[in-house]
Amino acid sequence: GNEDTEYSGEVELPYGKTKAMAEKIVLEANGKKLSNGGTLRTCVIRANTVYGEKAAFLQELYVLARASNGVLNYLEPEDTERNHTYVGNVAWMHVLAARNLQLQPGLLAGQVYYCYDDTPSRKGFLVRHQLLCSADPSVRLGSHIPYWKMWLMIQLHRIIRVILSPFWRPQPFLNVPLLNTIVTTFSFETDKASRHFGYKPLFTWQES
Repeated sequence: GNEDTEYSGEVELPYGKTKAMAEKIVLEANGKKLSNGGTLRTCVIRANTVYGEKAAFLQELYVLARASNGVLNYLEPEDTERNHTYVGNVAWMHVLAARNLQLQPGLLAGQVYYCYDDTPSRKGFLVRHQLLCSADPSVRLGSHIPYWKMWLMIQLHRIIRVILSPFWRPQPFLNVPLLNTIVTTFSFETDKASRHFGYKPLFTWQES
């Protein structure tokens, strides 16, 4: 996809719903008159999967890998691809967009931009494995966990939760909408930020 791709279907997860609502509010605010007589200019910057030194998903994965004797098992099917972006490049894109909204409001206002850098667009588990290996070379790839097995575990957990509900309500480790998100391929190709406001990543993939 790119910034102009139309998507159909309902967003199931609360995170996605609130993100969509926030984007709608930001875009609707564009062009509104301010109390000082000026005009508000807004645009949306979409960061797909952001990673960095303190990324929670990497820390959780590392704990899981260490608990499995350094083996990183993965859920995605073989052809699943994701775009990852380093947090420093996401921040830099925000700075450039904010600056250029003031310099070129006619071009940027009301636009949507995907965050991107030269992090390889490849299977998500391979990117995570490579990032974890840079912290601990002993982490190795394990086996692919089939979708049906994870689906059954989620249903079993739901049954156990209902049985234990009078005494204890364990938090679900995963739900079906999140599982579907994990195994869904999503990648994009774009150079819109580069064309509109000269964005170039500050950090290379190797630095990231």
